[in-house]
Amino acid sequence: MVSLVFFLVPVSSPCLADCAVDPGVSLAITKLGWTLDPKTGSIQLEAEVQNVSDWDVVDPGIAVSLLDSSGREFDSWVFRSSLKRIRPKEKGRISRTFKIQSIPGTIKVLPFQASAGT
Repeated sequence: MVSLVFFLVPVSSPCLADCAVDPGVSLAITKLGWTLDPKTGSIQLEAEVQNVSDWDVVDPGIAVSLLDSSGREFDSWVFRSSLKRIRPKEKGRISRTFKIQSIPGTIKVLPFQASAGT
């Protein structure tokens, strides 16, 4: 069984006005999906991140970690949007296809900017 773990801060236009945003959080994953082909060991990933802060976000992206059934990480990547900087409320898209060495027990996805996760 494959379990999926990701941290998603739901963000939509009405939510930005009503939802509290932790001042330490500047980037939220607003869309996330992928297709896994177990025969070829490839994952096609599609994601969207949104700047939920009052300042520009540099190098927006996501961090992806693969964990085995015991919870040990066996692979990880950082994928960036093609946009180098996004202003407040702007969104960046990430689209990647990559190979994996084995089927993960868990896939963990986190927002990521510049050289640190958010």
